[in-house]
Amino acid sequence: MSVEIKFCLPVGEHYFLSPLSEFPIRMVVDGQEYTFPTVEHYYQAMKFYANDSRFDVILKLKNPDDARLLTKTDEYKVNRRIGFDDMKFDIMEKGLRAKFAQNKDAADLLLKTGDAILIKSCEVCYKCGFGRGGNNRLGQILMQIREELRNNKSHL
Repeated sequence: MSVEIKFCLPVGEHYFLSPLSEFPIRMVVDGQEYTFPTVEHYYQAMKFYANDSRFDVILKLKNPDDARLLTKTDEYKVNRRIGFDDMKFDIMEKGLRAKFAQNKDAADLLLKTGDAILIKSCEVCYKCGFGRGGNNRLGQILMQIREELRNNKSHL
């Protein structure tokens, strides 16, 4: 029987798996490089173009969950990046790949999960397709990255 590691809340030894965990990533967006405090900041900011003031607001928020909640408000539900919903899984994967490629501590922790099945287990992620009810897309991405790290592949 395989070991399962469930993660969601900002607590516990496996919180580092969450996009909300504090591992900064550098990403080029709309031709300019930015440093995002977390993958969640990157994901939420990508709902907007870099020249949109809302992008900058999200980038400067301290709490990644505040970024997520802000994009649920009426002001942040309109005039989003064209095609974001079609790209959301690719955007999350790109952010996660950057997290583990740019943060050795995070990569080492991911490798220490061994062969455990990684499960994003919370209601919010279930609804948007990243959690267990949404085919556990986030967990699948993390397990793929872990395998690539294990095999020392450089295309993270």
